[in-house]
Amino acid sequence: MLIVAFIVEMIIMIGIPIFLWVFLTKKFNLQMSLVWAGAITFVLSQVVHIPLNHALGILKGGRGVALWPLPAMALIAGLSAGICEEVARYLVLKFWKKEARSWKEGITFGAGHGGIESLILGLLVLSTFINMLVLKSGGLERLNLPEETLLKLKQQVEAFWSIPWYIPLLGGLERIFAITMHIAWTLLVLQALVRKNILWLFYAILGHALVDGIAVFMKMKGFSIPLIEGTVFIFALLALWIILKLRAEDMAGEIKEGNSIS
Repeated sequence: MLIVAFIVEMIIMIGIPIFLWVFLTKKFNLQMSLVWAGAITFVLSQVVHIPLNHALGILKGGRGVALWPLPAMALIAGLSAGICEEVARYLVLKFWKKEARSWKEGITFGAGHGGIESLILGLLVLSTFINMLVLKSGGLERLNLPEETLLKLKQQVEAFWSIPWYIPLLGGLERIFAITMHIAWTLLVLQALVRKNILWLFYAILGHALVDGIAVFMKMKGFSIPLIEGTVFIFALLALWIILKLRAEDMAGEIKEGNSIS
């Protein structure tokens, strides 16, 4: 059952982004370059985000922000993600993808951003799954490792195969939630450019920081994974509402523009 759950997780994490990219570009007659721009934006944001988290002490821990009270540490972790990714989105849309100003272009760009994250994580899960499958099937004995190292590796393999079957499925669902939120945050950033009001960028940063910060807090506090993912799901529903709300406004604007032309 666990193997099936991992396969389903990988299909979601790798397959959903690819399907979404093809579907959106075909449906809205858009270039795939908009997807790649979103994907590149995510990668560029991590060039800043990962070293920043390391400098702050969030990664590896034991120093800096990691020694702060948990609420403060979670807040900084959330803001680190929100600022790096949303500012990256803003800069790319402002200075590179200047033509992308509609709702359909916004969700396609956002799907590229959130989709590439899911794809990368999915490939990492696939790599780990294959390694653990090989080790489970007797690969440990062929490694010729020191006894102490071999014992630790056996414990890691046993821990991997002893997780509840629903955990990988929740991991797959989390990627769907995350892509939904990436699309919503992209649309908020886009409003900062369309409406010429920088406050919308801060709304995107706040939303991103809030969900990441709460997730970090709950994880560090030892909340169960289903409860954490349930909380993320609530934010994903809010993100979906934002997407639909801005879609309605975009359509109303198109109708108004069409009437003025006629």
